[in-house]
Amino acid sequence: MIKRINILNDIEKRKELSEKLIYDLYIDLRKKIFEWSALTNQTPQARMGYVGQHLVSIVTGFGGSKSGARGYDIIFRHYLYGEIKTCYRVDQLGKCKDCGLEVSAIEKNCPYCNSGNIERKEDSKWLLTIKNNNDLKNMVEPFMYFFVLFEFEDITDLYNENIVASIWTVNPKNIGFYLCILDYYQNILSKSNSKAPFNLWPYKLKFYLMQPKLIYRSKISKNEVTTVIFEDFLGGEVETLHPLVRFNNANNLTPNILKNVIQKLCHKYNLYVEGNIDSYNKKKLCEIIDEITLKKNVSNDILCDILSESIYFQNIDLAEVPNNYKILLKERGLY
Repeated sequence: MIKRINILNDIEKRKELSEKLIYDLYIDLRKKIFEWSALTNQTPQARMGYVGQHLVSIVTGFGGSKSGARGYDIIFRHYLYGEIKTCYRVDQLGKCKDCGLEVSAIEKNCPYCNSGNIERKEDSKWLLTIKNNNDLKNMVEPFMYFFVLFEFEDITDLYNENIVASIWTVNPKNIGFYLCILDYYQNILSKSNSKAPFNLWPYKLKFYLMQPKLIYRSKISKNEVTTVIFEDFLGGEVETLHPLVRFNNANNLTPNILKNVIQKLCHKYNLYVEGNIDSYNKKKLCEIIDEITLKKNVSNDILCDILSESIYFQNIDLAEVPNNYKILLKERGLY
C-alpha cells in the first residue's frame, strides 16, 4: 500500500507548506543571489534541481531517498519510485537587441550601449541522460516522472518579475514516452558525437505526445506565492494535443506522417476526406486532423497514440529493443 509521510496526508496542509517552501528555498534565495551577483558579476541563476525535488515531495506527500545523486528522487514504496526533472527558465543570460552584448538577468539596460531593448532567453529544457543500453532499459522503470518548470509569467515584459512554477506527471509506460526514448537512443544518440542528453522541451510536440498531466501551478511574486492548481499526483488535467495545427511547423511532423494519421483516423471512424490530400501542405493536413478530432470527438489518448506510432515506430529496430520495452510493445500489438 502506498503511504505518504504522516505530516503530509492532509492536502490543505501540503498546499500551505508548498507556499512556505517556495518562499524559504526560492524567493529568499533568489534575492540573496541577486545581491551577491551584483557584487561578483557571476550568474544569478540558482541551482534549482534540488528545490524541484523538495517541491514535488511536498505537493505529492512522498519523500525521497535522502540522496542527491545516487538514490531515487521520490519513493512511493520500496520498489515503486519516481524521477523528478527540473527546468529553470528564469534569470537566464539575456541579449541586447541593439548591440548584441550579453546582458545579465539583474540588468534592465545594456551595460555597453545603455539600451533597454533586451531579449530575455527561455531556451532551457529538461535533460534525460541515456548513455547506454542499461540507461535505456531503466528509463521506463519509474512509476512516474515529474517534470518541474520555473518560467517567467511574461518573457517579453522585462519589468514583469512574476514567475510561474508548474509540475506535470508523465507515465513512462505511455507509448508517446517510450517510443520517443527508443527513437532518440537508436536514431539520434547513435549518430551524435557529443552524446548529449535527450532534450525534452516544454510545450513542444514531443512533450504533448507523452500526455502530461498538470498537477501543480503557482504564481510567484517578489514577496508572495499564490497557488493556482494543486491536485493529487494521480489526478491532474491532461495537456491536450488539440489543436494540432499549432504544431504544424514541428520538424518531425512530415506530410507523409500527417497523411498516415488521417488514413488511420478515417479507417477507425469510417470517414472519407474529400480532395487530394497529397497536394495539401502541413498546415492544411493538421487542420483536417483537427476537424476529424472535433467531428468524431476523438479522445486525446487515441490521437496521441496514433500520432506517436506514426512518428516513431517505423524508425525503431525491434531486434535492438530491450525486453522491458518489448513487453510494452506487445501490449500494443506492435511486437
